[in-house]
Amino acid sequence: MKRKNILAVAMMIVATCSVLQAEAQRFSSRGLTFRNPESDWIDSVMATLSLEQRVAQLMVVRVPLNLTDKQTRAFSEEMNGYGVGGVCFFAGTAERQVPMTRRLQKDARVPLLVCIDGEWGLGMRLKDLYSFPKNAVFGQLRPDADSIVYRMGEEIGRQCREMGIHVNFAPVVDINSNPKNPVIGTRSFGTDRERVAQLGIMYALGQQSQGVLATAKHFPGHGDTDKDSHEELPVINHTTAYIDSIDTYPFRRLIEAGVGGVMVAHLQVRALDPQRPSSLSPLVVGGLLRQKLGFDGLVVTDGLDMKGVTNTYSDGQGELAALLAGNDILLLPPDVPKAIEVIKAAAERSDSIRALVDYHCRRVIKAKYHYVRPYLKDDIRVPDKAHEQVCKDIVTDLNISVDRRIDSIVNSAIAAKAMPGCQLVVMHRGRVVLDRCYGRQTYDAASAPVTPATVYDLASLTKVTATTLAVMKLVDQNKVGLNDKLSRHLPYLKGTDKERITVKQALSHCAGLKAYDALWKQTSDRDSLLLLIAQSQLNPDAGMVYSDFGFMLLGDMVERISGQTLDTFVTENFYEPMGLFSTTFLPFDNGIALGSIAPTEQDSMRGLIRGEVHDPNAAAMGGVSGHAGLFSNAREVALLMQMLLNGGELDGERYLKEKTVKTFTSRQFERQGNRRALGFDKQLFNPSNNAQVCPQASQNSYGHTGFTGTMLWVEPDEDLIYVFLSNRVHPSASPNKLAQMNIRTDIQSCIYNDICK
Repeated sequence: MKRKNILAVAMMIVATCSVLQAEAQRFSSRGLTFRNPESDWIDSVMATLSLEQRVAQLMVVRVPLNLTDKQTRAFSEEMNGYGVGGVCFFAGTAERQVPMTRRLQKDARVPLLVCIDGEWGLGMRLKDLYSFPKNAVFGQLRPDADSIVYRMGEEIGRQCREMGIHVNFAPVVDINSNPKNPVIGTRSFGTDRERVAQLGIMYALGQQSQGVLATAKHFPGHGDTDKDSHEELPVINHTTAYIDSIDTYPFRRLIEAGVGGVMVAHLQVRALDPQRPSSLSPLVVGGLLRQKLGFDGLVVTDGLDMKGVTNTYSDGQGELAALLAGNDILLLPPDVPKAIEVIKAAAERSDSIRALVDYHCRRVIKAKYHYVRPYLKDDIRVPDKAHEQVCKDIVTDLNISVDRRIDSIVNSAIAAKAMPGCQLVVMHRGRVVLDRCYGRQTYDAASAPVTPATVYDLASLTKVTATTLAVMKLVDQNKVGLNDKLSRHLPYLKGTDKERITVKQALSHCAGLKAYDALWKQTSDRDSLLLLIAQSQLNPDAGMVYSDFGFMLLGDMVERISGQTLDTFVTENFYEPMGLFSTTFLPFDNGIALGSIAPTEQDSMRGLIRGEVHDPNAAAMGGVSGHAGLFSNAREVALLMQMLLNGGELDGERYLKEKTVKTFTSRQFERQGNRRALGFDKQLFNPSNNAQVCPQASQNSYGHTGFTGTMLWVEPDEDLIYVFLSNRVHPSASPNKLAQMNIRTDIQSCIYNDICK
């Protein structure tokens, strides 16, 4: 039977030799030899190798577990004595693997190809390193978040490079089409060929960007099996048409994208080769993979010590058959000296087999030229804790991106007509980890969809994204003090019951001012409106009462002290230098296209409000007021908050003093039972599920909400920013279903649950 296996591939050997001759002719023309560094190095290495050593170069051997230092030296001497091409680690710790790798490479005459089978990161094999979730979790990603898989591959490659590893046997690109599959399952990206292919490409290219060879597996597709090839030979009964359109589709896509390696599985694919396992089949390896799919990278067998091979092939015959099939790397031969002996003897009997050994040996050496030689002088070391943090950040992004609860919450709100659409941005540790847009600007099916560029009326977020920032700047400039009386800067308050109100009290909503009054019904003149506030009823014993009036006065104070209108002051000091060109009062007058502005209410007097502030008192103030009037999008609001979270700095530029930021985001009247900071809202003293912020938010967190359906919140304890913008007041402000359904805070809870673990 074994002799028949060899004879059956005779034609394949002849074809391979023809390829060798053609390749040799490429380097010679009219008696002139064209040389290059790659071929020179390969030639120089080949010249030092005996036939036995050339055979050994095709083998990657398993590093035994729990070796002592003495045993490591003995193993290194034995394997390097044979001249094996590489080693593969399967378990242990990075702390132990690093010195072993150094020893093995130091003893090697030809640099070793160091391999690992780390599909979900090096932690899959090395218990002191990080493990990512399995591919099935990444398979749930939205297509616009596929780059997360690239980043995972990139980080795995980076850790491999530091560990002195040159090949990772990943990604798995089998399609998980059989729920009874005992060996693939969650190792697969899923059941859809396009998604499996796309995510496999992201993983492979990310890893290879770090100079580590990626290996797509298990060709021609291990997804539809109900047996484990570690224990027996699985049988695939698919038609050639199905294999071509489904099973091999991800491999074809990865080959086109430039994957460096392909691992061939031990499968009985009857439509391709009814006689041999796919890993030992010239029809599968040489015919389908090499010729039909045009793969010219490194072909690796699955482990030759698996029973899918050893149940039928033994004593080196499996390794010989794998070579004859067209594989470059013979992975994990169970008996290394026996395999070398059998292949060497066959090569000595046959010039064709000897040529085949030389051909594949050159290919292995070529791989070493590209993936080993450039890094031989690099220090081999254990990845530090910074790598673990990168991994955790990637998983955080993954958790948020695959969390369909947020989609469900938002979609339920749109369906209930709590809002026509929204923007949602989350930043974590200075990076945007969630940036989503939902719905449309109105409920009309022909309305423009919400995009990141859609501009919303921020309503009361103006208090913290404009007025509070402006007061902070004036404090930094020593032009105002928090204990200053407002009347010091606003003469029309002198002689009134508001004469003794301080800046700090107005910012903290404990000045005794009325919560609200429809002043716009009495006047549309800005100065007259402010005088009405001065004449309004004061209740100094009321405690904390949320009031627009205090911020209307503060906005006027900014203008009187700075000599600039509030909008000009904040634009020049914050928005323009930060590149926030969609953050503005009077958006239509400041270059924002009307079609980019989400409309608010359909008002009986004003008609459809769009591009003008929704709040009628702010409208009576001319659209620029300390309590409302600012427009922006979620991305730009998040950047403003990132500046505060950074202690007043963004992208190397300082906008506010760190001490000032800390003061303004802290409670100043906590002993009086006032939860609020200066301008900013804070968590309740006793958090509630039905409050303005989710119960998971810490007491150090701060933020604000807005009447039009907006919210921002900053969590210093987790380096987290959450921004939600909507126009829930369209077409009518009542009823407030957005608040009734806890939409903003339920989303926030999901974010805390995904990040704050």
